[in-house]
Amino acid sequence: MRNICAIIICCALVVFGATINKNAAETDKCATETVGVTDGLISNLFSTINAAKCELSKPELWPKDYGKVALTTQLDAYDFVIVGAGSAGSVVASRLSDNPKLNVLVLEAGGDPPLEAEIIGLSSTLHRTKYFWTDYAERNQNCCQAMKDEKCYWPRGKMIGGTGEVNGNIFLLGHPNNFDRWVLSGNDGWSWQEIQKIYKRAIKQMPNQLNSQGRLILNNFDPLENYDELTEMIFNATNELGFPQINNTIDGIKIGYTQNILATVDNGLRMSTGKTYLAKVERIRTNLHVIKNALATKIHFSGQGKATAVEFILQDTYKFRVKVNKEIILSAGVINTPKLLLQSGIGPHAHLQKVGVPLIKDLKVGQNLHDHGMLPLMLKFGQDIALPIKPTDMQSIFDFFTQQKGALAASYTLMGFINSKNFSSLNTEPNLHLVSHTLKAKGDPGSFSFLGIKDELVQLFELQTQNFTLLQIMGSLLLPKSRGSVMLRTSDPTAPPLIINNYGNHTEDRVTLLQYVRYVQKLVETKSFRKYDLELVHVPIPECDRIAYDTDEYWYCYVKYFFISSWHGVGTCKMGPIKDTTAVVDARLRVHGVKGIRVIDASIMPDISSGNTNGATIIIAEKGAQMLQEDWS
Repeated sequence: MRNICAIIICCALVVFGATINKNAAETDKCATETVGVTDGLISNLFSTINAAKCELSKPELWPKDYGKVALTTQLDAYDFVIVGAGSAGSVVASRLSDNPKLNVLVLEAGGDPPLEAEIIGLSSTLHRTKYFWTDYAERNQNCCQAMKDEKCYWPRGKMIGGTGEVNGNIFLLGHPNNFDRWVLSGNDGWSWQEIQKIYKRAIKQMPNQLNSQGRLILNNFDPLENYDELTEMIFNATNELGFPQINNTIDGIKIGYTQNILATVDNGLRMSTGKTYLAKVERIRTNLHVIKNALATKIHFSGQGKATAVEFILQDTYKFRVKVNKEIILSAGVINTPKLLLQSGIGPHAHLQKVGVPLIKDLKVGQNLHDHGMLPLMLKFGQDIALPIKPTDMQSIFDFFTQQKGALAASYTLMGFINSKNFSSLNTEPNLHLVSHTLKAKGDPGSFSFLGIKDELVQLFELQTQNFTLLQIMGSLLLPKSRGSVMLRTSDPTAPPLIINNYGNHTEDRVTLLQYVRYVQKLVETKSFRKYDLELVHVPIPECDRIAYDTDEYWYCYVKYFFISSWHGVGTCKMGPIKDTTAVVDARLRVHGVKGIRVIDASIMPDISSGNTNGATIIIAEKGAQMLQEDWS
């Protein structure tokens, strides 16, 4: 067994590009001689795993880079230019280029995803690297006070596939009321019934189109080993409180708990739309080009207010302007889409005047920023519970690279939806999402370290919990009321955005988060949780500890420290009729008051969908592409 483990360790070192110190290698030489057969087997094992690594990271998985051509020849005009190859832009590009008569160009600020993005259990290691937009909001006294510099973190994927290449892969459409409220606010064609039709069309594919058309690929995650005991504990506890198990979330989320969650995965690998829509068709279509490492900086207009060209910087060096015959599609996400509009002169007049950008159209671009947010709570076990295999264990690494199985290919998706105002009613719309029921072994600070919590708070927390197994629960607001904004710092298009997220500013949000804490305390009182002597951890916070513990005032103080971003931002190019003075696009996603620009991404949501937003964003892209096809058929 020791020899097998040694082989696997060597394999792990090969896989992750590690180098073995020469002296250490000499020290670790096996004392027993071989006749060469064993060495051959080990060599074959190395070759097999390295081949698997190469197969998972081969360039053919991603679209070709037309930027090399752009550097040597003049760019032609395109019918459509799409800014952003993320969850939305990849769908739109794939669907538009179904028509061979339309020429489509995609501008993506990043490059191909690294191997860590494809491995579900490793994608979190990419935070604060070149594969992310790493922005921080302005300080806010109502949230993120526990973060380093007391600023909320706003990461987004900067690569083909966008944030869909680094998120949790969860696919939720939301609650029917989410979309029906959009219709009531003047956005015809966006009802829940219509969303369901689009979803069914997205997952359907005719046999003769298997290799020629992009599609949405959804499956359940492989279950993590040794989580059965935790699952039983949570289901038993929530059942004691009267919550049922949910079998299906695609028909709309409802009150209850479930682990039957669909995700953009297949055989242990991530299936972002950058792969399953864009890359799948780009290599077989001559009317679709993708330029990578291309930062769009400005949209140009004719004297009649028609968008005519997009300016971009290639590889941080070369400036280009590409002409557009029909439309420019902005799919750069909740931060970068409004930023590009503002840089181009579309936005609040007073703000553009302040930063020195000439006005094209006065619209409320960048307003209405909101997000579910999340509030972590930690509970410590007084009794032992089975722990899962760590993704970084040698066995996990071996299982993944030989079979795409194991902890690196799996996820634990048990989650709950409750209404904090009325625990006893099962027919109301949920306002709280309980996610990330995660076990942490003794000495593991959980997400506190990963999220960028202040070192001194992490150290105080570790002192209290280092001898305990932990259960981490995240609570998210499904119907947040607080709103923020995205603005420009300067007229320099390469400068970071000015983000004001305002989490927790609205009293109702803070009250709902307090109700979430009280709900978790009810869980602690159940027979199922008492069996394990679970106890809510009192996280040391000097300011809050001056208030009597467990009072409402104490927890409101806790909220302003630990209520942070869940990275589900939406709303900065709000969809609404022309009479809505806060709207940026109409129900067909066309920017009000100008011609030739649509926004197709999460920024058009008037109000956020309930649950992880990637699923709703993909469906928005499918519907937006359908509108383009109708208008330009």
